Amino acid sequence: MEMLFTRDFTGFSGGHLKYYDYLQHTAASGLAAPVLYQTPGSAELPGNPFNHCGIPQIQALRPFPAYFLAGMDWYLLDAAGIAPGSSPVVNLIQGLRHAEPGTKLFACLSRPALRICVSQQVADAIAPHANGPVHAIPNGVGIGPPPALRPLSDPPRILISGFKNPEMATGIATRLQGQLQNQVEFDLLTTMLPREEFLARLGAASICILLPLPAEGFFLPPLEAMALGRAVVVPDCIGNRGFCLPNQTCLMPEYTAEALAAAALALARNPAQQARITEAGLQMAASHTLARERAAYTALLRHFLNDNPA
Repeated sequence: MEMLFTRDFTGFSGGHLKYYDYLQHTAASGLAAPVLYQTPGSAELPGNPFNHCGIPQIQALRPFPAYFLAGMDWYLLDAAGIAPGSSPVVNLIQGLRHAEPGTKLFACLSRPALRICVSQQVADAIAPHANGPVHAIPNGVGIGPPPALRPLSDPPRILISGFKNPEMATGIATRLQGQLQNQVEFDLLTTMLPREEFLARLGAASICILLPLPAEGFFLPPLEAMALGRAVVVPDCIGNRGFCLPNQTCLMPEYTAEALAAAALALARNPAQQARITEAGLQMAASHTLARERAAYTALLRHFLNDNPA
């Protein structure tokens, strides 16, 4: 059975990365044959991982026996006059915004589909409104060839990753600069980077301050940093509660520049605590593999397609 995947690519994001993972999971499952449609102009943009994904692509939308949709993909089908009808639809839900009444994302929840949520927090938020089964598969992380890693025996180096909140990231850097007195290096990141470069910046640090939006469906960067053996400082953003455990896998101070800077400095000055949090983070990342994500999805997809044949 062919299953249509659609992408409107305007620039690389964590959402596209996870959609790419599910595209590959489907191809590996043997349960459906994915076919990809990209909107005009998507393929020309730099950093598009779908251009060389090994999946057959079509240039114009047409009806398919099954669909895999995320975000606003429903409206691409609407614009093309395609109604899934009784065809099976898998709907990947990556954000808490889907649960906000009055939004176009919320309106899509009334359409029948198997909904796969990237965290339990997202599943809990949408379940009262969704037409069809809702399941949480916490995001897995895959690093690929790992970047060069800063030896943890070296003097601490703090990365401030703030492309989602550059103003606060700059405020944290200002505070660190005033307190470090050249004892600890820091690296300020305020713009989105290609994933390989971002992972390299993570690996070049020993402590990572990672700034999410106030409410995220998951927020993958802390898990990536944990997988690389970096100590994490991150505020609560709802969707990260399943793997960001305060004072265990990370430090989770208030979402203020002062509190985040102070937490990173505390880790830099306490090697034993830094080592303990780093080790716990590594163990947490080991329980969030892409292989585990794929196995959980494949099991759900098999049951769903058996219950909803095209």
